[in-house]
Amino acid sequence: MRIDMAAAARALGFGKRTSTTAALMVALAFGVAAAPAALRHPGAVGSPGMPGSPGAAGAAGDEDPARAALAEASAAKRAAQKLEDSAREQALLEVAGRYDAIADNGDFDPASRAEAAFRAGEILRARGRLDDSAPRFAKAVELGADAPKGREFAARGLLEQAHLERRAKDDASALQLYGQVRERFADQRRTAATAMTWSGKLLLAAGRTDEAAQMLQGFATEYPEYPKDAVRNADLLAVELLEAGDEAGAKAAVDKLRAAMAPIVDGGGKQAESVSAALKAMRVTELLGGY
Repeated sequence: MRIDMAAAARALGFGKRTSTTAALMVALAFGVAAAPAALRHPGAVGSPGMPGSPGAAGAAGDEDPARAALAEASAAKRAAQKLEDSAREQALLEVAGRYDAIADNGDFDPASRAEAAFRAGEILRARGRLDDSAPRFAKAVELGADAPKGREFAARGLLEQAHLERRAKDDASALQLYGQVRERFADQRRTAATAMTWSGKLLLAAGRTDEAAQMLQGFATEYPEYPKDAVRNADLLAVELLEAGDEAGAKAAVDKLRAAMAPIVDGGGKQAESVSAALKAMRVTELLGGY
């Protein structure tokens, strides 16, 4: 990849008086020449100091080469995001390539490889390359599911696969994958909670109100550590019930939510204030005339 050093230097905040330093920093950030080669061909001669190369141990001491490679790719991503227009897009695709190289390196630990695969998919998905992102997310699941430190990215990879199916309007596949997130990665609470919310939303949109209620109302009990999410989910359900003409059902949903949130609100403190504000801001309360 050819990078306009002058443009990149300006984006990184270097002026004319530091052009030599700027060029060096840009080269380090993007791994111009040496870094991509070293990551694509771990152990290649002539790339001292890069993870996987003969000189890496001496340059990085006892640092884990996989973590070092991830850190360098992350630095390159941050630098790329400061560029403009086509230079930015080109640089980010190069970073995705870096992450791919880490994910493909069998000498690295599965957890690091899972993270790298997820990061590559994330970049490609954000660029609109959904077909290219999907196999990266699948690889994150494959590599990280059985690695304790990789389960976070395995769960997030499976969640992203579900999102891709939802955006493709394949609700059945999306619901199945959201369910798998909760079943396979129950220990990844934040990701599993998100999967439950989206399951409820899809069921609600499909007119499967009873099933949606189990997800959206049940959220408060299943994931009590995310009370504001529970409020938003119950509000979605209550609004849907009200708009369908079931005022009694909507009020019942509000009452059930308030009962679930009462221990938090009564406990005082910042969380209580935050939850109280969320309850007062519920759309269904406004639609019910302040109920």
